[in-house]
Amino acid sequence: MTKVKCTICDDSGWKKIEKDGKEFLRRCKCQKIEVLKDRCLISNIPPRFAGSGLDDFYPEEDDNNLRKVVRDIKKFIDDYPAIQKGLLLHGGTGVGKTRLLCAIATGIIKKFPSADIYYIDWNDMVREMRSGESHTFRDFSLINELINKLSAAEILIMDELGSSMPSQWVRDNIYYLINHRYNKQKITLFATNYPDESPDGEIPTLKDRIGDRIRSRIFEMAKSHYINTLDYRQKWG
Repeated sequence: MTKVKCTICDDSGWKKIEKDGKEFLRRCKCQKIEVLKDRCLISNIPPRFAGSGLDDFYPEEDDNNLRKVVRDIKKFIDDYPAIQKGLLLHGGTGVGKTRLLCAIATGIIKKFPSADIYYIDWNDMVREMRSGESHTFRDFSLINELINKLSAAEILIMDELGSSMPSQWVRDNIYYLINHRYNKQKITLFATNYPDESPDGEIPTLKDRIGDRIRSRIFEMAKSHYINTLDYRQKWG
């Protein structure tokens, strides 16, 4: 026997309601959830976080830092599209940066189901651009296709910023992409494990990882938020 997923509509997608002695059919909320997840997948949101929202966050009562970040992000979603700058989330491994980025995507898609949002992991982007480094096998059409796709997105989400060191060839292409979005005033969201300053000079900074030109441009187009909290990965899964 097939197990029914939705107990409201028995997986029909519609639920019956009565009004003034008449029965009507209304689209069940389970369909809205599935549509939301589909939109997230189209946006390349990792399946683990597709449909995740800010309601999935449970900061501790005394975790004022994370609570403030979540409040600021909620305001970002509420105010969109009347937004002038994107966001840059700094924080160590497991503090919820990726989940927060995906929650922003979910919040905006709920408001604007046709919103053109695209998520990309820095490592995936660098690997794809690196394929064009070889002069022998260089295919500019593939590189241009990637850059054009990322440039055109209404909102671009760039995760794991600086997690791998790009060559100068790749760095130039990334700068072109980010500078293009800057000039077109397109909203871009970033997350990184690297801080802007190293207290002891031993920890690499974001500028060390991505270069001064790219960091300078991001500084102009995104507001920084530092997440100084515990590793919640085990708690959230």
